[in-house]
Amino acid sequence: MNVPVSRYRWVILILAYFCTLGLAFTFHSLPPILTLIIEELKLSHAEAGLLMGLFALPTIFLAILTGLLLDRWGVFKIGVISLILVIIGMFIFAVGGTFLYIGLGRVIAGSGATAISMVALKMLSQWFRRREVGTAIGISNTAMPVGAIICFTTFGKLGESLGWRMPIFISVMIGIVGLAAFLILYKPAPDLPQKIIPDKGKKTTGLFSNLLKIEVSIWLIGFCWMWFNASTISFLTFAPDFFISKGYSIGFAGFLISLLMWGLLILSPIIGHLIDKVNNNDVFIGVGGIILATAIYLVTRSTNFLFPMVVMAVAMGLVPVSVLSFPSKILKSENLGLSFGILLTCASIGRVFSPYIAGLIRDKTGSYEISFIFLSILALLTTLTALILRIKTRRG
Repeated sequence: MNVPVSRYRWVILILAYFCTLGLAFTFHSLPPILTLIIEELKLSHAEAGLLMGLFALPTIFLAILTGLLLDRWGVFKIGVISLILVIIGMFIFAVGGTFLYIGLGRVIAGSGATAISMVALKMLSQWFRRREVGTAIGISNTAMPVGAIICFTTFGKLGESLGWRMPIFISVMIGIVGLAAFLILYKPAPDLPQKIIPDKGKKTTGLFSNLLKIEVSIWLIGFCWMWFNASTISFLTFAPDFFISKGYSIGFAGFLISLLMWGLLILSPIIGHLIDKVNNNDVFIGVGGIILATAIYLVTRSTNFLFPMVVMAVAMGLVPVSVLSFPSKILKSENLGLSFGILLTCASIGRVFSPYIAGLIRDKTGSYEISFIFLSILALLTTLTALILRIKTRRG
């Protein structure tokens, strides 16, 4: 592809966008059809929550190692391996007929997804200057809501018409296209310090040596990301079923959930640009946590869910880009893979355990209200951790 090096970063942005879009389809294809899967496979709500959480389970154990390998082996190798794993896992899920079978597919797909987001973030962090990274990540991050909006507005109806497996097969095809695009379009960053080139005059350090030297602030950012994911992913998992239980159609339930993604789609580039200007990532995270907690609580007290969903959409636009652009502002490029691995590990802990606990509360109480109050408390912890992070960074 004959594009000048100075402008090829925009090709990389498009590639990162498409990889993230494929990840969105892989992740968000389940909630719109979860009610259909529960009915066909006779699952409890706790099992349904676990099915969602299994996707994130490998990340708890693999994200930090994957981040270290990403710094050591480079973007291309890790990117290709991760995309292949996602394709295989989603195919197993699509043809599975038991909880164990489709659960295995979710685990394999999750193993690949562990690296995809890190690959996209590292590509952008290497190709874009520090004052551009927030904007680039903000633009790339809109792929998640675009994929989610498509999934939540179409996959439920498609699953009702053609069976729940059809949306999963569509996700498999998107993964195959993403792999082909990655093989054709990817190029390493032109700046030599950002490439994975061994220094012959320097003794090679152990794979885990950088883990001991990583900033405490990265772990605090990771905890913010954990609480945010614990609350939002659990809500996205069960809200469609909650709305259906209130008498809404599966299509309108998907529409209500898709409103959250418009916050990401519209606000992410704006917030990313603001962050590049003012650098107050922790403030955006803290404010987003308060808004999210309030909105989830309002859902438990409302009969018309449109207003709390719009409020929640604002939080969805504030937090992700603020978290994901933070590491590149405080760390060197050679440690970015590790930092993104830490963020993913923390996020996955929230994604694995929170849906299961929320589903278990639903099974025990017979309603979602207590489950959602639990999620509101988790969202408040995002703000509390952001406050601690701000104190730490200001003192540092």
